Amino acid sequence: MDEILLVSSLLAAGIRLAVPIAFASIGETISQRAGVINVGIEGIMLVGAFVAVWLTVISGNAWIGLFAAVVAGMVMAAIHAYFAVILKVEQIVAGIALLFFGLGISGYGFRLTIGAWGTAVPVPGFEQLNVLGMANVPVVGPILFGQHALVYVMVGLTVLIAWMLRATRLGLIIKGAGDYPNAIDAVGINVDRTRIICTVASGAFAAVGGAFLSTAHLWGFVEGMTAGRGFLAIACVVFGRWNPVLGVIIALIFGIADAAQIRLQSYFPGIPYQFFVIVPYLVAILSIAIGSRRARTPAALGVPFRKAV
Repeated sequence: MDEILLVSSLLAAGIRLAVPIAFASIGETISQRAGVINVGIEGIMLVGAFVAVWLTVISGNAWIGLFAAVVAGMVMAAIHAYFAVILKVEQIVAGIALLFFGLGISGYGFRLTIGAWGTAVPVPGFEQLNVLGMANVPVVGPILFGQHALVYVMVGLTVLIAWMLRATRLGLIIKGAGDYPNAIDAVGINVDRTRIICTVASGAFAAVGGAFLSTAHLWGFVEGMTAGRGFLAIACVVFGRWNPVLGVIIALIFGIADAAQIRLQSYFPGIPYQFFVIVPYLVAILSIAIGSRRARTPAALGVPFRKAV
């Protein structure tokens, strides 16, 4: 029974650790499906994490902090869209610039605001729910009924986005912008506008991931706290073959691997903890190596659209 409870605890924690990666993965899937790579989502997540904490502390309401984070994430992504889609700048270069901008502005903003107060600031963040009063049911309760509200939001959005991409006209337009931009331009659809909207949407999702990390998981902000989760999200997109459901499943694997390495540190104190910390990143490297061989990349991914003359 102890082993079953241990596995239950591991899975419940793994889900919570996977949520920031999963949100960023969903957004990056939409953006890449439309033809825009955004490697700067790590920076957007950091800005989202900081803004969420700041506004949550000021307002006393975590939902207000989340809304502010979404707005900040969309502004950050709009900057990327301007350079990548309008100015046709190399998307990887623009994304790297956005990453460092996010690293700097989130840390600077923190030092100017709540970080300058000199004392630890309590964050009235998201609490774990007790859905239908079943969170204390052994084994399945903590996994299915004792998560944060954003976990259930993430599951609903994953299904919605997957359905949108697969079965709606909007999904066909987004995929067309990433695969056959000249074809959808020929039928009167504005490719650049489609790509801009999808890129801005990806920023909103990435910011929610960062906000979850700071207001639901860690209840505070530390510079660089995303610790590579944005890059793990990109790995999820590739290994998930640009399918949001598969991407979230891969994010869950990363989350469980992360939860496992934390527990293994206490079981094997004689082994340097750095050995366990690298486990999720090894999984990411293997995922990209395997996934990139089997996946079909959107044909016009990373290619600026120029009208045929």
